[in-house]
Amino acid sequence: MRITLLIVALFWALPALTQTLQVMGSDEGFLPFYYGDNLDKGILVEVINNFGLEAGIAVAFHPMPRNRQVWALEEGRANAVFATPRWMPLPDQMHAVGPVLTWRDRVFAQPGRQPGSFDDLQGSICLRRWFVYSDQLERRVGTNLSRHDAYNAQQMLDMFLHKRCDYIVMNELEFRFMAQLLDIDPHRYSTELIVAEWPVYLGILKTETALIEAAEAFFSTYTVDVETMLPNLPPPDRHISIEPEK
Repeated sequence: MRITLLIVALFWALPALTQTLQVMGSDEGFLPFYYGDNLDKGILVEVINNFGLEAGIAVAFHPMPRNRQVWALEEGRANAVFATPRWMPLPDQMHAVGPVLTWRDRVFAQPGRQPGSFDDLQGSICLRRWFVYSDQLERRVGTNLSRHDAYNAQQMLDMFLHKRCDYIVMNELEFRFMAQLLDIDPHRYSTELIVAEWPVYLGILKTETALIEAAEAFFSTYTVDVETMLPNLPPPDRHISIEPEK
């Protein structure tokens, strides 16, 4: 009887064990969640590796331009992606597991400036070009705040650390990780103002039922401990070329 049950259990688990969870990530990387030339480093990479080890499933991260993620899913080049419900590719065809973690965009300010509300923001702010920010922030830009655009987070942080602007808006973990690389104290710049906050899910194609069942079981008890992981993350393959002003 036990042998029969064991055989049944093995056949039940076989679909998941013979499939690969192929997670897409932006080909530019995204500190500190996934980065490296092969997207082999970062918080979400470690999470997926832990899932693979526990579930006995092969996992892989694939660099993919954001504008080709729908194509990659349709062509079978990938079957999963980390995203918010608002930005999930092929939302009708994806099953959302999680949320896995919470994303927060925070206002960071030059030392000595501690705004208590968005109405207190005065001076200049560095933001990423083409990004759309919250209404409460956008209302301040152009009236109380002069805007300076950057093409990416590294350029924006460089402008901020060289005091070309009084404020920036960045993902709080990205800011802390880059501050860690630059050996600066992130608490000197942090404020209580949150511009945006939303949950991040692991989206898996609905056709991958075995992978979905395995992921649901894993993430029902797994907690992403970013406070433990962040200080131990390896540096990026590409040097962060920012020299903080002394």
